[in-house]
Amino acid sequence: MSGARRHEVVGELGRMAHAIAHFEPLHVAVAPPHLDEARRLLPAAATLHPMPVDDHWMRDTGPTFVLDDAGSLHALRWNFNGWGWKIRPMPDADPKLAQRVALALDVATTSMPIVAEGGSWHVDGEGTLIVTQTSILNPNRNPGLTRREAEDVFRHWLGVTHVVWLPGSSLDTITDGHVDGIASFVRPGVLLATGADGNDGNDEWAREARENLRALRLARDACGRYFDIGLLPGIDFDALPTAVADDPDFAPEYVNFYLPNGGVVMASFGDVAADAQARDIVQRAFPDRRIAQVPLRGIARRGGGIHCCTQQQPAAVSR
Repeated sequence: MSGARRHEVVGELGRMAHAIAHFEPLHVAVAPPHLDEARRLLPAAATLHPMPVDDHWMRDTGPTFVLDDAGSLHALRWNFNGWGWKIRPMPDADPKLAQRVALALDVATTSMPIVAEGGSWHVDGEGTLIVTQTSILNPNRNPGLTRREAEDVFRHWLGVTHVVWLPGSSLDTITDGHVDGIASFVRPGVLLATGADGNDGNDEWAREARENLRALRLARDACGRYFDIGLLPGIDFDALPTAVADDPDFAPEYVNFYLPNGGVVMASFGDVAADAQARDIVQRAFPDRRIAQVPLRGIARRGGGIHCCTQQQPAAVSR
Protein backbone atom coordinates (compact mmCIF):
# COMPACT_ATOMS: atom_id res chain seq x y z
CA MET A 1 0.00 0.00 0.00
CA SER A 2 1.42 3.40 -0.97
CA GLY A 3 2.09 6.04 1.67
CA ALA A 4 -0.87 8.16 0.58
CA ARG A 5 -3.25 5.21 0.48
CA ARG A 6 -2.04 3.99 3.88
CA HIS A 7 -2.53 7.46 5.37
CA GLU A 8 -6.10 7.52 4.07
CA VAL A 9 -6.92 4.03 5.38
CA VAL A 10 -5.34 4.62 8.80
CA GLY A 11 -7.23 7.90 9.16
CA GLU A 12 -10.51 6.16 8.40
CA LEU A 13 -9.72 3.42 10.91
CA GLY A 14 -9.12 6.10 13.53
CA ARG A 15 -12.45 7.81 12.83
CA MET A 16 -14.20 4.45 12.87
CA ALA A 17 -12.64 3.67 16.26
CA HIS A 18 -13.79 7.00 17.71
CA ALA A 19 -17.33 6.37 16.46
CA ILE A 20 -17.46 2.91 18.05
CA ALA A 21 -15.92 4.12 21.31
CA HIS A 22 -18.91 6.44 21.84
CA PHE A 23 -21.05 3.34 22.31
CA GLU A 24 -18.94 0.60 23.91
CA PRO A 25 -15.45 -0.38 25.14
CA LEU A 26 -12.98 -0.76 22.31
CA HIS A 27 -10.05 -3.17 21.95
CA VAL A 28 -7.58 -2.74 19.08
CA ALA A 29 -4.84 -5.08 17.86
CA VAL A 30 -1.81 -2.97 16.90
CA ALA A 31 1.48 -3.96 15.33
CA PRO A 32 4.20 -2.96 17.84
CA PRO A 33 6.05 -0.60 15.43
CA HIS A 34 2.85 1.46 15.08
CA LEU A 35 1.92 1.83 18.75
CA ASP A 36 2.80 5.54 18.95
CA GLU A 37 0.79 6.26 15.81
CA ALA A 38 -2.13 4.26 17.19
CA ARG A 39 -2.08 6.20 20.47
CA ARG A 40 -2.31 9.47 18.52
CA LEU A 41 -5.17 8.34 16.29
CA LEU A 42 -7.29 6.16 18.58
CA PRO A 43 -9.56 7.15 21.47
CA ALA A 44 -7.73 7.51 24.78
CA ALA A 45 -10.04 4.92 26.35
CA ALA A 46 -9.23 2.25 23.75
CA THR A 47 -7.33 -0.79 25.00
CA LEU A 48 -4.39 -1.50 22.70
CA HIS A 49 -3.03 -5.02 22.29
CA PRO A 50 0.43 -5.11 20.70
CA MET A 51 0.79 -8.12 18.40
CA PRO A 52 1.86 -8.88 14.83
CA VAL A 53 -0.92 -7.57 12.55
CA ASP A 54 -0.68 -7.55 8.77
CA ASP A 55 -4.00 -5.97 7.82
CA HIS A 56 -7.18 -4.43 9.19
CA TRP A 57 -9.76 -7.11 8.27
CA MET A 58 -10.47 -8.30 11.83
CA ARG A 59 -13.82 -9.82 10.83
CA ASP A 60 -12.04 -12.33 8.61
CA THR A 61 -8.65 -12.87 10.24
CA GLY A 62 -9.75 -12.61 13.87
CA PRO A 63 -11.85 -14.99 15.99
CA THR A 64 -15.62 -15.27 16.27
CA PHE A 65 -16.75 -14.93 19.88
CA VAL A 66 -19.55 -17.16 21.18
CA LEU A 67 -20.96 -18.13 24.57
CA ASP A 68 -20.72 -21.78 25.57
CA ASP A 69 -23.38 -23.72 27.48
CA ALA A 70 -22.07 -22.32 30.77
CA GLY A 71 -22.32 -18.73 29.53
CA SER A 72 -18.55 -18.35 29.26
CA LEU A 73 -16.87 -16.57 26.37
CA HIS A 74 -15.20 -18.76 23.76
CA ALA A 75 -13.29 -17.84 20.58
CA LEU A 76 -13.65 -19.79 17.33
CA ARG A 77 -10.75 -19.80 14.86
CA TRP A 78 -11.81 -20.27 11.22
CA ASN A 79 -8.36 -21.20 9.81
CA PHE A 80 -7.96 -18.10 7.63
CA ASN A 81 -6.15 -18.95 4.38
CA GLY A 82 -6.07 -15.59 2.63
CA TRP A 83 -9.55 -15.82 1.08
CA GLY A 84 -8.61 -18.96 -0.78
CA TRP A 85 -4.82 -18.47 -1.00
CA LYS A 86 -5.18 -15.19 -2.88
CA ILE A 87 -2.37 -13.76 -0.75
CA ARG A 88 0.92 -15.33 -1.72
CA PRO A 89 3.06 -15.59 0.23
CA MET A 90 0.71 -15.56 3.20
CA PRO A 91 1.84 -13.03 5.84
CA ASP A 92 2.77 -14.81 9.04
CA ALA A 93 0.42 -12.64 11.12
CA ASP A 94 -2.81 -13.48 9.26
CA PRO A 95 -3.40 -17.17 10.12
CA LYS A 96 -2.19 -16.65 13.69
CA LEU A 97 -4.14 -13.49 14.52
CA ALA A 98 -7.28 -15.21 15.85
CA GLN A 99 -5.18 -17.21 18.32
CA ARG A 100 -3.23 -14.12 19.39
CA VAL A 101 -6.41 -12.08 19.95
CA ALA A 102 -7.92 -14.86 22.07
CA LEU A 103 -4.74 -15.13 24.14
CA ALA A 104 -4.60 -11.35 24.64
CA LEU A 105 -8.15 -11.41 25.97
CA ASP A 106 -7.59 -14.61 28.00
CA VAL A 107 -10.39 -16.40 26.15
CA ALA A 108 -10.44 -20.14 25.46
CA THR A 109 -10.24 -20.93 21.76
CA THR A 110 -11.00 -23.77 19.34
CA SER A 111 -9.88 -24.31 15.75
CA MET A 112 -12.83 -25.02 13.44
CA PRO A 113 -12.93 -28.06 11.12
CA ILE A 114 -13.47 -25.83 8.06
CA VAL A 115 -11.96 -22.70 6.52
CA ALA A 116 -14.18 -19.61 6.65
CA GLU A 117 -14.20 -15.91 7.33
CA GLY A 118 -16.50 -14.01 9.67
CA GLY A 119 -17.75 -11.86 6.80
CA SER A 120 -19.10 -14.86 4.91
CA TRP A 121 -22.08 -15.43 7.20
CA HIS A 122 -24.63 -13.68 9.45
CA VAL A 123 -26.80 -15.02 12.30
CA ASP A 124 -30.03 -13.61 13.71
CA GLY A 125 -29.75 -14.91 17.29
CA GLU A 126 -32.85 -17.08 16.88
CA GLY A 127 -31.34 -19.98 14.96
CA THR A 128 -30.97 -18.59 11.44
CA LEU A 129 -27.67 -18.37 9.56
CA ILE A 130 -27.25 -16.79 6.11
CA VAL A 131 -24.15 -17.79 4.15
CA THR A 132 -22.83 -17.71 0.58
CA GLN A 133 -22.03 -20.80 -1.47
CA THR A 134 -19.18 -19.16 -3.40
CA SER A 135 -17.27 -18.58 -0.20
CA ILE A 136 -17.80 -21.57 2.09
CA LEU A 137 -18.15 -24.23 -0.61
CA ASN A 138 -15.32 -22.85 -2.74
CA PRO A 139 -12.57 -25.39 -3.53
CA ASN A 140 -10.01 -22.73 -2.63
CA ARG A 141 -11.16 -23.02 0.99
CA ASN A 142 -12.91 -26.32 1.55
CA PRO A 143 -12.42 -28.71 -1.39
CA GLY A 144 -15.11 -31.38 -1.46
CA LEU A 145 -17.11 -29.88 1.42
CA THR A 146 -20.87 -30.43 1.04
CA ARG A 147 -23.68 -28.20 2.21
CA ARG A 148 -24.71 -30.73 4.80
CA GLU A 149 -21.18 -30.99 6.21
CA ALA A 150 -20.89 -27.20 6.42
CA GLU A 151 -24.31 -26.96 8.07
CA ASP A 152 -23.29 -29.54 10.66
CA VAL A 153 -20.33 -27.33 11.62
CA PHE A 154 -22.47 -24.21 11.83
CA ARG A 155 -25.15 -25.95 13.86
CA HIS A 156 -22.67 -27.37 16.35
CA TRP A 157 -20.47 -24.33 16.83
CA LEU A 158 -22.85 -21.40 16.23
CA GLY A 159 -25.98 -22.94 17.69
CA VAL A 160 -28.08 -22.36 14.56
CA THR A 161 -30.93 -24.60 13.45
CA HIS A 162 -31.56 -23.33 9.91
CA VAL A 163 -29.13 -22.29 7.15
CA VAL A 164 -30.06 -20.03 4.22
CA TRP A 165 -27.67 -20.42 1.29
CA LEU A 166 -27.20 -17.50 -1.10
CA PRO A 167 -25.53 -17.87 -4.52
CA GLY A 168 -22.84 -15.35 -3.58
CA SER A 169 -20.57 -13.99 -6.30
CA SER A 170 -18.25 -15.37 -8.93
CA LEU A 171 -17.19 -11.83 -9.85
CA ASP A 172 -15.89 -10.86 -6.42
CA THR A 173 -12.24 -11.79 -6.81
CA ILE A 174 -11.33 -10.76 -3.26
CA THR A 175 -13.73 -12.53 -0.87
CA ASP A 176 -15.69 -14.71 -3.31
CA GLY A 177 -18.95 -13.07 -2.31
CA HIS A 178 -19.15 -12.42 1.42
CA VAL A 179 -22.66 -12.02 2.77
CA ASP A 180 -21.78 -8.79 4.61
CA GLY A 181 -21.75 -7.03 1.25
CA ILE A 182 -25.18 -8.43 0.41
CA ALA A 183 -27.42 -8.17 3.48
CA SER A 184 -27.44 -7.67 7.23
CA PHE A 185 -29.93 -8.49 9.96
CA VAL A 186 -31.86 -5.66 11.58
CA ARG A 187 -33.57 -8.13 13.88
CA PRO A 188 -34.87 -11.68 13.42
CA GLY A 189 -37.03 -11.78 10.30
CA VAL A 190 -35.92 -8.34 9.09
CA LEU A 191 -32.99 -7.55 6.77
CA LEU A 192 -31.41 -4.62 5.03
CA ALA A 193 -29.95 -5.57 1.67
CA THR A 194 -27.96 -4.03 -1.13
CA GLY A 195 -30.47 -2.70 -3.69
CA ALA A 196 -30.80 -5.05 -6.62
CA ASP A 197 -34.08 -4.42 -8.37
CA GLY A 198 -34.55 -4.46 -12.13
CA ASN A 199 -33.67 -0.81 -12.66
CA ASP A 200 -30.21 -1.21 -11.16
CA GLY A 201 -28.48 -2.13 -14.40
CA ASN A 202 -27.95 -5.12 -16.64
CA ASP A 203 -24.28 -5.85 -16.09
CA GLU A 204 -23.03 -9.03 -14.44
CA TRP A 205 -22.70 -7.38 -11.01
CA ALA A 206 -26.35 -6.32 -11.12
CA ARG A 207 -27.36 -9.81 -12.21
CA GLU A 208 -25.57 -11.38 -9.27
CA ALA A 209 -27.11 -8.88 -6.87
CA ARG A 210 -30.59 -9.69 -8.16
CA GLU A 211 -29.95 -13.42 -7.79
CA ASN A 212 -28.91 -12.98 -4.16
CA LEU A 213 -31.92 -10.79 -3.44
CA ARG A 214 -34.20 -13.34 -5.12
CA ALA A 215 -32.78 -16.09 -2.91
CA LEU A 216 -33.42 -13.98 0.19
CA ARG A 217 -37.00 -13.27 -0.86
CA LEU A 218 -37.71 -16.96 -1.42
CA ALA A 219 -36.08 -18.09 1.84
CA ARG A 220 -37.62 -18.55 5.26
CA ASP A 221 -35.88 -18.22 8.60
CA ALA A 222 -35.64 -20.68 11.49
CA CYS A 223 -39.11 -19.63 12.67
CA GLY A 224 -40.68 -20.19 9.25
CA ARG A 225 -41.01 -16.49 8.37
CA TYR A 226 -40.29 -14.92 5.02
CA PHE A 227 -37.81 -12.07 5.41
CA ASP A 228 -38.98 -8.46 5.49
CA ILE A 229 -36.26 -6.84 3.35
CA GLY A 230 -35.45 -3.14 3.11
CA LEU A 231 -33.25 -2.03 0.20
CA LEU A 232 -30.31 0.31 0.53
CA PRO A 233 -29.36 2.50 -2.45
CA GLY A 234 -26.40 2.17 -4.73
CA ILE A 235 -24.21 5.19 -5.29
CA ASP A 236 -23.89 7.39 -8.35
CA PHE A 237 -20.31 6.73 -9.44
CA ASP A 238 -20.37 9.97 -11.45
CA ALA A 239 -20.61 11.86 -8.15
CA LEU A 240 -17.20 10.58 -7.06
CA PRO A 241 -13.65 11.40 -8.17
CA THR A 242 -12.60 9.34 -11.17
CA ALA A 243 -9.75 7.64 -9.28
CA VAL A 244 -12.25 6.32 -6.75
CA ALA A 245 -15.10 5.47 -9.11
CA ASP A 246 -12.83 3.62 -11.54
CA ASP A 247 -11.03 1.56 -8.90
CA PRO A 248 -11.99 -2.08 -9.62
CA ASP A 249 -11.77 -2.98 -5.92
CA PHE A 250 -13.99 -0.11 -4.75
CA ALA A 251 -16.87 -1.62 -2.70
CA PRO A 252 -19.34 1.12 -1.69
CA GLU A 253 -21.75 -1.05 0.32
CA TYR A 254 -23.90 0.72 2.92
CA VAL A 255 -25.03 -2.65 4.26
CA ASN A 256 -21.52 -3.35 5.58
CA PHE A 257 -22.18 -1.63 8.92
CA TYR A 258 -21.30 -2.44 12.52
CA LEU A 259 -23.81 -2.59 15.40
CA PRO A 260 -22.25 -1.42 18.68
CA ASN A 261 -24.37 -1.20 21.81
CA GLY A 262 -27.11 1.35 21.09
CA GLY A 263 -25.74 2.48 17.75
CA VAL A 264 -25.03 1.83 14.08
CA VAL A 265 -21.66 2.77 12.62
CA MET A 266 -22.08 2.96 8.85
CA ALA A 267 -20.21 4.40 5.88
CA SER A 268 -20.61 7.39 3.64
CA PHE A 269 -18.83 7.48 0.28
CA GLY A 270 -19.16 11.03 -1.00
CA ASP A 271 -22.36 10.76 -3.03
CA VAL A 272 -24.29 13.26 -0.91
CA ALA A 273 -27.75 12.15 -2.01
CA ALA A 274 -27.13 8.42 -1.65
CA ASP A 275 -25.27 8.88 1.66
CA ALA A 276 -28.24 10.78 3.11
CA GLN A 277 -30.80 8.32 1.72
CA ALA A 278 -28.90 5.33 3.12
CA ARG A 279 -28.59 6.96 6.53
CA ASP A 280 -32.31 7.71 6.58
CA ILE A 281 -33.18 4.09 5.67
CA VAL A 282 -30.86 2.72 8.35
CA GLN A 283 -32.25 5.12 10.96
CA ARG A 284 -35.81 4.03 10.17
CA ALA A 285 -34.74 0.39 10.44
CA PHE A 286 -33.08 1.05 13.82
CA PRO A 287 -35.25 3.75 15.45
CA ASP A 288 -33.80 3.12 18.91
CA ARG A 289 -30.16 3.35 17.83
CA ARG A 290 -28.02 6.39 17.15
CA ILE A 291 -26.42 6.48 13.69
CA ALA A 292 -22.76 7.42 13.23
CA GLN A 293 -21.71 7.79 9.59
CA VAL A 294 -18.00 7.60 8.81
CA PRO A 295 -16.46 8.67 5.46
CA LEU A 296 -15.00 5.54 3.90
CA ARG A 297 -13.17 5.66 0.60
CA GLY A 298 -9.72 4.26 1.33
CA ILE A 299 -11.04 1.16 3.06
CA ALA A 300 -13.79 0.72 0.46
CA ARG A 301 -11.15 0.89 -2.29
CA ARG A 302 -9.51 -2.11 -0.64
CA GLY A 303 -12.71 -4.09 -1.12
CA GLY A 304 -14.31 -3.90 2.33
CA GLY A 305 -16.19 -1.85 4.86
CA ILE A 306 -16.77 -1.18 8.54
CA HIS A 307 -18.21 -4.62 9.30
CA CYS A 308 -15.09 -6.17 7.72
CA CYS A 309 -12.79 -4.25 10.07
CA THR A 310 -14.60 -5.06 13.31
CA GLN A 311 -15.65 -7.98 15.50
CA GLN A 312 -18.13 -7.85 18.36
CA GLN A 313 -17.35 -9.53 21.68
CA PRO A 314 -20.35 -10.52 23.81
CA ALA A 315 -20.19 -10.30 27.57
CA ALA A 316 -20.03 -13.53 29.52
CA VAL A 317 -23.27 -14.52 31.25
CA SER A 318 -23.40 -15.57 34.91
CA ARG A 319 -25.59 -18.63 35.40
